[in-house]
Amino acid sequence: MSVFDGLKLPKVIYQVESKLNGLIKVYDIGTTRKIIVNNIVQSINPDSPSCQKLVWGQLVNSLKNRLPVAEKILILGMAGGTMAHLISRNYPDIKITSVEYDEVMIDIAKKFFNIDSIPNHKILNENALKVVVEPEEYDMSLGSFDVLIVDIFNGEKYPDLGKTGNFISAVKRLVREDGLLVFNRIYTKDFQDEVNSFMNNLNDFIPNFESEIVAGYTNSDNIIIFGKV
Repeated sequence: MSVFDGLKLPKVIYQVESKLNGLIKVYDIGTTRKIIVNNIVQSINPDSPSCQKLVWGQLVNSLKNRLPVAEKILILGMAGGTMAHLISRNYPDIKITSVEYDEVMIDIAKKFFNIDSIPNHKILNENALKVVVEPEEYDMSLGSFDVLIVDIFNGEKYPDLGKTGNFISAVKRLVREDGLLVFNRIYTKDFQDEVNSFMNNLNDFIPNFESEIVAGYTNSDNIIIFGKV
């Protein structure tokens, strides 16, 4: 009998080239399904045994503790929809709008992550930066969301425009008074200086924000930033 008997190895069940994200792979490992771009896990199925321990589960748990009741949430960066699934489960009857620029990623979310099963969930196939600058074009009004989550990545890269004061001002104005603005950032050694600089800039717009570091897979820590508007 081998020591490897019963060991579950990753299996690529789907892969596709995207103009925006490059090579996207969907893996199955036992009962866990993942989307991986540039060796970074972009999404995981919400029923995975590890989901609650990773950034998606930790973010939603912290969000629920800070804001027990919410009616409308905007998610910038849907990927496979892990966050949308978890939010829907934790906030009954909530209305969720997810913005995802990559049409290929939306197709994967539909085929492999059951995204269409989420009630009261609207998906916008659009550039998140354009949506927050011109919300009226997408039937959004200022101050209409209880929570806005910024989770925009191409692999491990965070868009440059997402770091600017103009972007922070634009997302802030979409959130109601006393609502929450949440940023998810990769916080590995290579990105810590960049994220620390971002938080220094953020302090000019949202003083007294709070942050939590979440350990992920090897070399894949995240930092979640919560700011009350």
